[in-house]
Amino acid sequence: MTFVDILIKLRKIVRSVNLESKRVEKEQGVSIPQLLCLQYLAEQKDYKTNASKLKEFLNLNASTISGIIVRLEKKGFIAKLPKEADKRVTLISLTD
Repeated sequence: MTFVDILIKLRKIVRSVNLESKRVEKEQGVSIPQLLCLQYLAEQKDYKTNASKLKEFLNLNASTISGIIVRLEKKGFIAKLPKEADKRVTLISLTD
């Protein structure tokens, strides 16, 4: 297998992932990273976490996580809440 063959196969994989991501977003109304964020929250105690734990789980940078949180909040899937013990900390929580 040559270097070009590997690149072509990688390109096919990337293309397939992009197409599947678009299909999921069209059917579910959320992107794959948003869906993974919701799934992570669903598995957490009290359905809450903070942005840094989401960032670590999804292996994304902070600005990308912020965008995901904003979009999910606008759609009504999550809410940002102050942590009871420390009001400086914001928790991300699933909504009903």
